[in-house]
Amino acid sequence: MQAEVLPTGTVIITDWTSEVDSLIHDLINNEVAFLDVNGHVEIPLMMSLANQLDLDLVCDVAGDSSLINDGEVIYPSPMVMRVPHSKEIIEEPYDDLTRSLALIIKRFDYYLNGKVVHVGVNVRSLGIMNAIVFRNPIDILVITDNKSSIAHKILDPGRTVHRGLSALEGYLMDGVDYAVLVHKYTYYEVHVETFNKIISRPYVKDSGFAIVPNELDYIIFLKWPRANSLMMRSQSITDRHSLISSAVNFMLNAR
Repeated sequence: MQAEVLPTGTVIITDWTSEVDSLIHDLINNEVAFLDVNGHVEIPLMMSLANQLDLDLVCDVAGDSSLINDGEVIYPSPMVMRVPHSKEIIEEPYDDLTRSLALIIKRFDYYLNGKVVHVGVNVRSLGIMNAIVFRNPIDILVITDNKSSIAHKILDPGRTVHRGLSALEGYLMDGVDYAVLVHKYTYYEVHVETFNKIISRPYVKDSGFAIVPNELDYIIFLKWPRANSLMMRSQSITDRHSLISSAVNFMLNAR
């Protein structure tokens, strides 16, 4: 299955296999989805319900039972989020991948689960009173209008042997709501391998995974992020999340 996602969270399924054809028709018949002028299936605001829906069919693997075994390989279905043409931000171009991607995210009215209200680069701490210091600097921290914190680790796997999984674990253990690993596109096999590493590791399986092409005008999600479930298992992570929430509240109220 291949799909695009609009900045509003609406999903457009552009191609699918015969195995899910009956499901597609059921969605249309029940008016959950509809056909657009191109014959694609459009599901309005689907990604706003990402934590309530089982999204196995669109670049995600859910539940402990889905952890893969050694030697088993799962090939993810890409979902493309394109930059809206109607929103232009005039800013100096960056050669640095992190700052370039931060500029792209600023151009999304809606990103992952809410409207973008703040984008920070190389965030090492958050808050003034009882400030939380992150184990790993957050390459890009996005805050949405529903006060969610979305931490991104940005890597060019063509320039490093590291995949970024330890940073993802650090972000989630620090109590952010969502963590996303972003790789610059190298070749598909590397990204498939990284995807499988994420879904096979209990401490980072909630993380999202995306790749960006050389032309930075869209993001390809291979795995949609899920809400940080470590908070349900650790009081210390819950406490750190509360500190982040307090800092975010202060920041938004001070605007």
